[in-house]
Amino acid sequence: MPRRPPSIRHCTSQPLWFFGRQAELALLDHALFGGEPSVAALVGPGGQGKTAIVQHWLEGVAARLDDVDGVFLWSFYRGKDSDLCLRELFAYAEGLDHAPDVAASYCVDRLLPRLRQERWALVLDGAEVVQHETGSWFGRFVHPELGRLVEELASAPLPGVLVLTTRFPLPTLATRRHAQTLSLSTLDIDSGVGLLASLGVRGTPGDLAAAARACGLHAKAVELLGTWLARFHQGAAAAHRALPAHDLPALESPTPAGDGASAEERSVARVLAAFHESLPAEHKDILALATAFRQPPTEPRLLDYLASDPVRQLLHEVWRRPYESFGNRPRAWLAAQVQALVELRLLERVGLALTPGGAAVLDAHPLVRRGFEDALGTGAHGARARAGFLRGRPDRRPPAALADAREEVELFHAYCDAGLWNEADSTFVALDNPKHRFLAPAFERDLLLRFFPAGDCRQPPLWTGFGRWRSLAMCHELLGEFEAALALYRADDAPLRGDALIALGRLQPLLDRPQAPQPWQALWQAYRAHALCLAGRTEDALALARTAVPLDMYEWVHVFECLLRLGRLDVIDLHSILYRPPLDHEHAWSALARRRLRTDHARLVGTRDAHPLERELRDLLEQYDKAGLPFERVLTRLSFGRWLLSENRLDEAAESARAAAALAARHHMAILEIDAWELEAAACRAQGLEERMVGWQARIEVERRSRSYAGPERP
Repeated sequence: MPRRPPSIRHCTSQPLWFFGRQAELALLDHALFGGEPSVAALVGPGGQGKTAIVQHWLEGVAARLDDVDGVFLWSFYRGKDSDLCLRELFAYAEGLDHAPDVAASYCVDRLLPRLRQERWALVLDGAEVVQHETGSWFGRFVHPELGRLVEELASAPLPGVLVLTTRFPLPTLATRRHAQTLSLSTLDIDSGVGLLASLGVRGTPGDLAAAARACGLHAKAVELLGTWLARFHQGAAAAHRALPAHDLPALESPTPAGDGASAEERSVARVLAAFHESLPAEHKDILALATAFRQPPTEPRLLDYLASDPVRQLLHEVWRRPYESFGNRPRAWLAAQVQALVELRLLERVGLALTPGGAAVLDAHPLVRRGFEDALGTGAHGARARAGFLRGRPDRRPPAALADAREEVELFHAYCDAGLWNEADSTFVALDNPKHRFLAPAFERDLLLRFFPAGDCRQPPLWTGFGRWRSLAMCHELLGEFEAALALYRADDAPLRGDALIALGRLQPLLDRPQAPQPWQALWQAYRAHALCLAGRTEDALALARTAVPLDMYEWVHVFECLLRLGRLDVIDLHSILYRPPLDHEHAWSALARRRLRTDHARLVGTRDAHPLERELRDLLEQYDKAGLPFERVLTRLSFGRWLLSENRLDEAAESARAAAALAARHHMAILEIDAWELEAAACRAQGLEERMVGWQARIEVERRSRSYAGPERP
């Protein structure tokens, strides 16, 4: 029996018929059962059959589930949030009922060893949705932890295989030994003719071959041509000559990669132009409305939307459509029109998950979306209608978890599409700090980037009222992207850059500026005391730390770190750190920091009772890993390593040092990386490994000089 039932999250559409691609299927089978590659990337233009290959392959895998530990598919076409994808994948791996509110880094850290030990068929479909679309990072994953998962899996042999489908290149996999990119070509002529015949197209072999070639043997174009011929030309293959000589104007604009649309995509556009000429106005409008949602709607939701008053106003008051309002038609009639579009393969009915009662959504291939997105003219009017419908729905309520935020996020994007930035901002505020509440800084970052042209926060925001620079910077800090955070803090918030500056080991700005304007004076003094200590100005650091009056836990963290390194925790009244004003509501991160400081105080000044300290340190490691705070994760590992060293558990101390060094290096935290090396050097000294200790010390001396790190090591 399989250890886990298959999990198909935001699944893909099923091809009506499947032809050819035997070499690709054989390679995926070989990879799944212990062969190479570990990561197989199917790369090619939209509609070339990448998803169809995966679906057909998984049908074969379903017959061999006893030999597979896990089958997980996520389509980014339907589920665009990388954070939620990683949580759902982690929940599936751990056998949890729902995705937990833990950091994406925590999910990846625990998924990697499992996927290296178990045989999985893991599929990430439509990865171009979560890759950078332009610039020097074109093709890289936007979410750093998703990118880390893919790159790490491609770096070693796996018992199973990760399959990616994407339109974009994957530059970070180019040098990974266990990754292979499969560039898909068009269908062969026999497969193209067979696909047309399966759709009811008839004619001489010459006419069938000519029809297949008329749309470039592109898989999606051949499929759509077949349904068009069957519906509007009685299936006569020779009628392919009635195709328009031109493609759709929508594909005349550059693609996200900066080039013109490919020949394959133009083949689809030419067939879609034929549909534009053949479909009644109602069908074209329904298709445009159905595909405007960012996350595809369920069928009942779509039918409610089509019959809603905002849609009536859009169609009949804005665009002056002469046909009868959808809201005045019988619901069965409306459902029949949707079904007709499904039969034409313009809309696709797709199951959300292989779970009892799992609802289906109505979606369209991305090229079909592009082909009909301008059927209702400017998108702003349609976005306003969509926002009006979503805002007024009776079941709207604040989301309790990230998975529940789908409807509110849809509303947010509708407001953005409509250019209603104030309303979008209010919807964002109602999510109540998702980076903290859902432990999802990448999710919040991606929402905030909607306020910028093409999501590029280096450009001026689209809305002059945008004022969430601080939140955007904090998202990057929580992700360990400290360079990006520094660039985002505005002049008024410049004193808040201290966390990123210390993390990166850039002490000079803190040393050069003795004061900061209110209300940041106390915070700046805490940062500066820490920086003075790291720079080796220990007397100045101690004097400043003794006179500082921290106002909250975030200020205490830096004063405490300064005094910890100076060996002067004795000057702290522990009650001042533990004190909380009556009736004060404390944020979870503040409470966690309070525990960490109290534990370090006990480790160095207070009790030496080993068992409670070890339990507390291990729990702090787990909690910070779940929270995904890189700076604090390293500090806690350093503390645990030093405690292990004091207990003469030398191998464990060295292991903790290596884990801290790897994490610090990943996030470019130079001083903390040196601290981790010093911990490993101390473990080598205690083990009598003199040669290794001398090697570490030489490396540490060089790096300390290059970083102007002259302060005491972290005990």
